[in-house]
Amino acid sequence: MKAFLTNSTLGFLLLLCNIVVAQTYTPNNGWTDAQIELKASKSPTAQQRTNWWSDARFGMFIHWNPSSVAVSEISWSKQFYNDNGENALPNPRPDAGFTGMKEHSFWADWFKPAVPKEVYDNLYKSFYPGMFNADTFVAQAKAAGMKYIVMVSKHHDGFCMWDSKFTDFDIMSTPFKRDILGEMAKATRKAGLKFGIYYSQRDWHHPDYKADSMAKYNEYMRNQLKELLTNYGEISLIFFDSGEWKTWEFWEGDKLFKMAYELQPNIVINDRCGVPADYTTPEQSIGNFDNKRAWESCMTFTGFWSWHGFQTPVIPFQDCLRYLISCAGGDGNLLMNVGPMPTGQIDPREATRMKQVGEWLNVNGESIYGTRGGPFFPDSSIVSTFKDNTIYVHVFKHSKNEIVLPSIIEKVVKAEILNDQKLTVNQTDTQIKFSLPEKYKNNIVTVVKLTMNKPVSEEQIPLKR
Repeated sequence: MKAFLTNSTLGFLLLLCNIVVAQTYTPNNGWTDAQIELKASKSPTAQQRTNWWSDARFGMFIHWNPSSVAVSEISWSKQFYNDNGENALPNPRPDAGFTGMKEHSFWADWFKPAVPKEVYDNLYKSFYPGMFNADTFVAQAKAAGMKYIVMVSKHHDGFCMWDSKFTDFDIMSTPFKRDILGEMAKATRKAGLKFGIYYSQRDWHHPDYKADSMAKYNEYMRNQLKELLTNYGEISLIFFDSGEWKTWEFWEGDKLFKMAYELQPNIVINDRCGVPADYTTPEQSIGNFDNKRAWESCMTFTGFWSWHGFQTPVIPFQDCLRYLISCAGGDGNLLMNVGPMPTGQIDPREATRMKQVGEWLNVNGESIYGTRGGPFFPDSSIVSTFKDNTIYVHVFKHSKNEIVLPSIIEKVVKAEILNDQKLTVNQTDTQIKFSLPEKYKNNIVTVVKLTMNKPVSEEQIPLKR
């Protein structure tokens, strides 16, 4: 019998098994997996579904709608009482009242400027991004080394960036009259990137978003999501928002998820709908090291989600680079947000930062893409990633020239600056030690590639320094 089990035969049997598994994976299975937190506890199909996303490590977030016309924060800057914008009084927003937790009733700095509701609700009538070109957007993302794009389809204010048959408060009601989301979806896939949508369950515009009509509102929400998941080709990801502090029953999450898996079986979904789903979403901060649960930090260039004008500073390139490396070293992803201008373009300062990150990735991308975080616990001076039998040590410029790491069970057989000169390394039972040449002292970051004698064992990760 052994003679018949050739490599080809075994390969065929494995393929057949995968086909059977895929055929038996139903929307019900997907909903079951969505309620499980740790990736290793999910079904093999659920684990495989997120592999592309973890390997990608870097994506673009796009927060954009008519709020850019007023150079104000998306949704949050809208007032809900009659005021001319000067007083910034308590600003109660619609609340469905299910958990007793109220929407924000105060004005945080990032909400400002406060926009009177009569102005905000009519901004769409002036929204004409005449310089928008989806191919240009996607080309900038691709040049930055980003592997996927997540675009706001509907934020809390209820405005839809696509042609929706379930509301008139959408892009086709603007003078622009072009389906921006549809154009972005097409251009993204044409460029070989993955496309995802952000969709807020909140809706401060819809009349049924209130406690006594949530069933009717949830039906509206499912109709819109069915539209998005049916009419725009492959949707690889859904970024829900506002559901992490409400239970899934509030949004009828079981119906929502089962529909999503039925229409897009390979879709990846975040944790903001009352269940763990596929990954966690720390916001405006780098997530903690976690190699048991997938995560993604969503970060901004300015501290704001929407465009706040040229008077608002943009973070320097080195901060952008640190975000990316720190996320990868913590075994997470970075979703970097752009807030397009009302012209339909990315702020040129943000575009410059993205280009610089892309240039760095052209040289050092192997230390980010397809890697896992570790084996060393990240800190402000050292961040590491690994892949098979290779460890990448990212040394930031304020570190000492001599680098000391805890030893691991695998042995270093080669050490080098990535794509550059070899290094001498000393490994003992307790330490791995090497020094950087003087010419690298002022680099923003230097990547040291350690080749080990065998694949790195994940059981020892993370090693504390």
